Amino acid sequence: MKNTAPLKVLIVGADVSTLTLALLLEQAGVDYLLLENSDSIPVVAGGMTLHPTVLPLLEQLSLRDDLFFFSQPMEQVLILNSDMDDISTYDWSDRQARYGTWSRFITRPEYCTMVLEKLPESKILFNKIVTSVSTIENDDETGANDDHDRDSIEGRQDSILDTDIKDEQGEARGVTVECADGSIYTAHLLVGDINSEVERKLLYSSGRESLQREGEDRPGMDRRDTPVREIQYHVSGITEELDPQRIPLLKEDTTQLRLVLDGKSPLSWWAATLVDKRIAWQVTKRVMLSEKSSRPADLGSFPHEQAAAAAVVNQISQNMMCPLGGTMAQLLSWTPQSQISCRRWDDRHGSVDSNSSRVLLLGEACRKMVPVLGEPAEETILDALALSEVLVALPSTSISDIQEAFSRYHKERRARRQSAIDESRELDLTLNAKGSFRKLYRSMMLNYTPKYIQDRRSDEKYAYRPQANFLERVPDYGRVQPNVSSYSRRYSNGEREK
Repeated sequence: MKNTAPLKVLIVGADVSTLTLALLLEQAGVDYLLLENSDSIPVVAGGMTLHPTVLPLLEQLSLRDDLFFFSQPMEQVLILNSDMDDISTYDWSDRQARYGTWSRFITRPEYCTMVLEKLPESKILFNKIVTSVSTIENDDETGANDDHDRDSIEGRQDSILDTDIKDEQGEARGVTVECADGSIYTAHLLVGDINSEVERKLLYSSGRESLQREGEDRPGMDRRDTPVREIQYHVSGITEELDPQRIPLLKEDTTQLRLVLDGKSPLSWWAATLVDKRIAWQVTKRVMLSEKSSRPADLGSFPHEQAAAAAVVNQISQNMMCPLGGTMAQLLSWTPQSQISCRRWDDRHGSVDSNSSRVLLLGEACRKMVPVLGEPAEETILDALALSEVLVALPSTSISDIQEAFSRYHKERRARRQSAIDESRELDLTLNAKGSFRKLYRSMMLNYTPKYIQDRRSDEKYAYRPQANFLERVPDYGRVQPNVSSYSRRYSNGEREK
C-alpha cells in the first residue's frame, strides 16, 4: 500500500532557483522548510535580465508590483568595441507588443529579497550549516539498508514538523539533514542549491548519494573528470548610488545595458543602469586551454571566490572605458567590497545532478550555460516551476512516485535545457570569441541577419511563456500566442507517458 502522508520538502541553500521553488510550494500548499547556512541571503552581486518567458509566472506569484518597483524595462542592448564605437544593437523595443511584456533588468539580491518577503519567516531558517545528508529506505524499495543512518535519526524529534517521516507501518524513511548546531530535519525529499553544502556533502560522500552528469552511465562520476578547454571568470558588482550629473544615462527610465568587446585582450565587460541610480557591471576573463601554462590558478570554486575576483579585478586598467561614461576603474572604486562577487564557468559538458533517489539539485551550475544576458537565472526559475508542478501532482509520497516525479521533471526540462545551453554558447561565441573569422561572423550575424528571421527566432523562443498549472492564470496580452504545453501539465491531467 502506498504512503499517503502529506508531502514534506526540505530545501537547502537560498538563491534564485530555491527561493522561487519555495514560493511556488508555498502558494501550492506543499509543506517545505528552507535551510540557509548564512545569517542572510548570500546572493551573488550583479544584475540579471528577466525575459517574457518567466514574467507571466512571476505575475502569478504576486511579484508583479515588486518587480516593477525594483526593475526597469530594457528596450535594447548596445554592443561596442573598446574604443566605444558601435558594433551593433539588440533591439527589444517590440517585446511588449509581441509577447505582452518588456524584458526587465533587476539585481539578483533584489530579486531574492522580493521573493523572500512573500515567504513566512517560520519557513526560512538561517545559520543552518549542513554537516551530513542521509537517506533511509526499506530493502524492498532501494535494495539497500543503512543501519547506521537508521540509528542516527532514531528518537530524534527536530524534524520538519517535529516528527520523523514514517510509512504506514511506522518504518522511518526519507532524507535527513543534520546541522552543525545539532538540529536534525527530515522530509520525503531534499532539493539543494548546487552551490550549497548539499553538493559538497554528496560530492565527497562515500555512501549512496553522489553526483553525476545527466546522461552518464557511471553513477557518481565527478563532474570534474572531463577535460577543461575553456574557463571563464565572471566578476560582477553593484555600485553605490551615483550622481546622475556624473553619469547622465542614470536619468533614463529604461535600463541602459552596454556590452564592450575588446578584440585585443581576453577581457570583455558590460554595465547597466539600475532603477535607483546605481550601476550593475561585470568583467569576464576567458582562458583557453592553449593558455594553460599562463592561466591563473583555478580559484573559482568554494571557498576561493574572493581570490579569483581579485585576480580579475587587478587586470582592470585605467584605460578600460565604461560604456556608460568614465572608466571601469572608476566604477570599481564606487562599488563596495561586499557588492563584488565572482563565479567560474568552464566548458565541461553535461548537467550535474544527484543520483540519490530523494535528492535533487537546482541552480545555474547544474547546466553548462554561459552566463550571458540573464539566460541561466531565467532557466533556473523555469526549473523551479517544472519541479513544483510534478511535486504538486504527486499521487503519493512513496519512493517510487518520488522517483517517477524526478524522472518527469528531467524529461520535461531536458530538451529546453539543452537548447538553452546551445543558445547561450552560440551567443557567447558570437559576442566574445576572438579572431578575424569570428569578427566577420559577428558582423554578419548582428548587422546583416534579416529582421523577419530575427523575429521568427524570437517568436519561437518567447512563445514559451508557461504559467503554474496549480495557480490561477493571469492574462497574456502578447500578439504572439503563448505555447504553454508541457509534460507536467499533461501528467497533471492524468496522462502518463506510455
